[in-house]
Amino acid sequence: MAVLVISALSVVGTDEVTETDAFKVKDGAYAVVLDEAIVPYSGTSVTVEAANADGKKLFVGTANGVDTDSILDGVAQEQISNVEFPNTLEHRFIPGDAAPEATLTDRDWWTSKDTGEKVAKTFDLDADPQVLVISAADKGENLDGTTVSLKMRVEGVLALSLLGIALGIIFAGFAAYFFLRWFNCRIRPEKKPVARKTDRGAGPGAGLGAGANAQDYTTGTGRVRSSRLVKNPDEAKAEPPRRRNTRGRRSLRSVTALSLTTGMALSGCSALPVAQPHSPEITPYERTAMRPGEAGKFMTDYTESLDKILDDGGTDLEKIQGEPLIDRTRAQMQIAKKAKQKLRAPNFSEVVAGSPSFTEYPMWFYAFGTSDGDKKLTQVQLATRESAAADPIVRTASYIPTDQTPTLMADGHGAVKPGPKGFDDEMTKTADQVSKFLADGKADKADAKGLKEGGFKDFRGYLGDLRGKDSGFDKVDISCKPYEKLDFTSMTLSTEHGAIGMGEVRCTLTIKVPDDYSVDLGDTIEAVKTNDKDGNTVKVDTAHPYVLMKTKDELSAVSTDWNVLSSHIE
Repeated sequence: MAVLVISALSVVGTDEVTETDAFKVKDGAYAVVLDEAIVPYSGTSVTVEAANADGKKLFVGTANGVDTDSILDGVAQEQISNVEFPNTLEHRFIPGDAAPEATLTDRDWWTSKDTGEKVAKTFDLDADPQVLVISAADKGENLDGTTVSLKMRVEGVLALSLLGIALGIIFAGFAAYFFLRWFNCRIRPEKKPVARKTDRGAGPGAGLGAGANAQDYTTGTGRVRSSRLVKNPDEAKAEPPRRRNTRGRRSLRSVTALSLTTGMALSGCSALPVAQPHSPEITPYERTAMRPGEAGKFMTDYTESLDKILDDGGTDLEKIQGEPLIDRTRAQMQIAKKAKQKLRAPNFSEVVAGSPSFTEYPMWFYAFGTSDGDKKLTQVQLATRESAAADPIVRTASYIPTDQTPTLMADGHGAVKPGPKGFDDEMTKTADQVSKFLADGKADKADAKGLKEGGFKDFRGYLGDLRGKDSGFDKVDISCKPYEKLDFTSMTLSTEHGAIGMGEVRCTLTIKVPDDYSVDLGDTIEAVKTNDKDGNTVKVDTAHPYVLMKTKDELSAVSTDWNVLSSHIE
């Protein structure tokens, strides 16, 4: 026990902290990476410390492993591969690019971060593990001249060591006591024989005297010999039985009780916050594209950025929007400019978002926003994020009646299950049926309801006006097909009573104008015209976004509007 106590105190000292030797980061490394899950202990916390001898400013942050793996993929880094206290850390250098494609320190997915010439981060080994990253805080710098070490709290070791010393003294005292007791019992003084008095008769052979009941009698020669006749003693005069010595029993009980109490106290140490060896289970990291509580910030930042971009004439629109939505926004900006109107982004007052869990990028999520200006309609956005170095961009957006907004069912980690099996096939079939209806107006065999309503109906009315006798056009042809640059079927969510997905159909109108007429299709088509060629044929491209919702066994396609994208003359 003394050896164990001395060994423990030599490792942790009286401050109850054990640490590794600091190692120097290899020159050229951009980051040091530690997966907290590999530390083989529990019941305590670990502090990672880093310092730079050249005065460089350092950055330390923690994040989900999905994010750090994405942004540091192919970047020169030092990875801590094994942690053993108090030994030196095992680490390896992985060569690669000098820096990631985006600035590491300003990413929005860090769960904690700090900067300084000396940085430290403490994490709880019993909490959900994350990945800790140390890098240079300034752009263009690396970790040359940086040293890294780990410290672990081992509270309770000093108290247990003192308890061990006390128990050692107690056990040593008991051992000495029982040894001396045993030793004294082995050496006893020899007993002296005692002669008994007897009453003799007148002479030899006179028979037994008064001591006839005695076991011995005296011969004529004065020698004592045993009698062959033994009479049972009188029970009334017999000595009472001797009491057993209970001192030994009491001592044994005391030692036993002390041993049991000590054993129970030590066995209860597993419930105390004391560092204990632990075999970690390394599992792939998972995360949702939009964590709980982040939807409001995303929508606020998005609308503020969109407002600024609209005021700047569309500069940097690709930073917040992608196809197919960006095509519609650019067309709307041209039309508004032609009509001398100003576009504004909606301000959302109620926001909900959901996505499944991802083990790697790219990611996607749905966002639902209701604005104060029109609470009867809710905008549905589908946003994607290609990598941890990129920001989320909105790929499509459409409106649905607020009272039809589905309820998303998230698990404990905020993840929503993807759409049920077979829903992707229903989306594909609906996209074909929407295309057919926009082209010929027939929806009798369509699986989804709503094709004769909203934006679908408005477009069919516009097409009918172009084909009317009063329009003066010779011929109006139309072809429609589903949008294919974005796989909508792979991005669906389950809802409380079904599923939700989005889609889009693109149509092309071919309008032939009589030779003796000039082409004038209104300010909208004129605003998005891409050429000034003379001709009597106008081609107009249109976009038709919609939301597909499944409630139990019923499908509904919802479209509130459609957009003119471009026009050109042939």
